[in-house]
Amino acid sequence: MVSERAYAKINVAMEVKEKMKDGYHSVKTLMLPINLYDELTFEKSEKDIILLDNTDIKKEDNLVYKAAKLFLDTYKIEGGVLITLIKNIPSGAGLGGGSADAAACLRGLNKLFDLNKPLDELGHLAVSLGADVPFCVYSKPAMCTGTGTIVDVLNLNVPNWGVFLIKPPYGLSTALVYSKYRQLGNDREENFSNIIKGFETESLKLVCENMFNDLERPAMLIEKSLKTLLVSLKSESSAMMTGSGSCIFVLCKDKEEIMPLFKKYGKYNECIYTTIH
Repeated sequence: MVSERAYAKINVAMEVKEKMKDGYHSVKTLMLPINLYDELTFEKSEKDIILLDNTDIKKEDNLVYKAAKLFLDTYKIEGGVLITLIKNIPSGAGLGGGSADAAACLRGLNKLFDLNKPLDELGHLAVSLGADVPFCVYSKPAMCTGTGTIVDVLNLNVPNWGVFLIKPPYGLSTALVYSKYRQLGNDREENFSNIIKGFETESLKLVCENMFNDLERPAMLIEKSLKTLLVSLKSESSAMMTGSGSCIFVLCKDKEEIMPLFKKYGKYNECIYTTIH
């Protein structure tokens, strides 16, 4: 049996650019894995893909099933696999839970069948599964461009800072959030440079001052209560929405620093404290 952890991610910088001919937007985003993860185990079976999980998603619609089928078909593997998935990452949150599961599936099957394929090959294979899946294959700090599938892993020692997650009691559709986006046209290169410099010099202040997410505005247009929550959090902290939402994160030095936020916002939202992976 093989086990894999599927680590969630946060976007500390999310620049959305022009819409391309295929209808998808071009993006540039700096993503970090965090120590919140789903758990997967893999065992060989005689035939078929058997998926046991604690979700209500149809097997054929689950990204884990799609990743397993892609892997077995691509490498012409006979027989099947039994996959057990334990979900811990909230869905509809912008934390990349489904993408992380699919990536962990590719890594897990690579080990289970002793193929020893390099991560770069698995990352290329992951492109067809979704925008965040290639990043999740590496699960390291990275700059992602194109539709998010071009991954440049950064040689960056990110401090083990705390990450306070506030997940409202609703999710957001990625497609719907993007449909409400109107190009801002801002040049964000200085923000990206300053964030990287902040990590290199362990300046939490510099990182937080330069974080941004172009999808916050359309997300707030869709869900008015998210706007109320974000405005309130931003008045007290360096809060930022991750991905297409609805989850909001606050970077901090330690848990004690954000305990007042825990007490205030935990009554109505799912709150999780973790760290950068």
